[in-house]
Amino acid sequence: MSLAVISGSGDLPVRLVKETGAIWVKLNNVHTDIGSEPNITAQFERLGDLFSDLAEAGVQEICFAGAMGRPKLDPSLFDATTLELMPRLVPLLQSGDDALLRGIIEVCEEKGFSVCAPHEFLPGLLVEPGVMTRAHPEPRDEQDAQKGAEILQTLSVHDIGQGCVVSSGQVLGIEALYGTDAMLDGIAQLRQSRQPNMNGVFVKRAKDGQDLRVDLPTIGPETIDKVISADLSAICLQAGYVQVLDLKEVLERANAAGLVIWATD
Repeated sequence: MSLAVISGSGDLPVRLVKETGAIWVKLNNVHTDIGSEPNITAQFERLGDLFSDLAEAGVQEICFAGAMGRPKLDPSLFDATTLELMPRLVPLLQSGDDALLRGIIEVCEEKGFSVCAPHEFLPGLLVEPGVMTRAHPEPRDEQDAQKGAEILQTLSVHDIGQGCVVSSGQVLGIEALYGTDAMLDGIAQLRQSRQPNMNGVFVKRAKDGQDLRVDLPTIGPETIDKVISADLSAICLQAGYVQVLDLKEVLERANAAGLVIWATD
């Protein structure tokens, strides 16, 4: 098998490894439960060892999958390759996610590996245009979704976030470094403190010009639970650019709550 999955947390890397038979690469301090021992274990500080292990295993393609925070690096553990790369990586670690991930892709390609997207191996992962739930968006939802899309497009130049929440034209939250869950949890905690305290749309889109091989916007069943807890009425996704994990469960939870999910360009 020429494919290796460098796994973050969540269900996506589990599904990728199980459905493709790919080599599972587990990084230190990143929790993934695939139900077996990893084929390769690696450390962020020892990239030279990782590249050597991949080459020895016959890997030609790499797929990054799952959530992964920025590591706290221990310079005393750096191997020669990592030490050589640090002048390039340090500025990227201080930049936005897209810039950092583009830099990582460049390094991997320079070492002779092709970087692929999860949806290349899992058909149906990307959402298609249209309404996905029994409930349909109301005009207020469409207006809030449009404003949310405009906000995210404006923020793209700063490499900030893939999601925001708009209710009655008011911005309730913008996804930043701590991610979607933190944004939705914050809204849920504060929702009843001021108007508007019900309805609203969670908008999820890729950044303009984002490299779609890594960090593609993703929702799953837990996202639906958090949207419901935040008393939102709808989710608007960017068709062809957002991954939906466990679609059947997502729609069951959304329909049970009367939540609207739709995708637009």
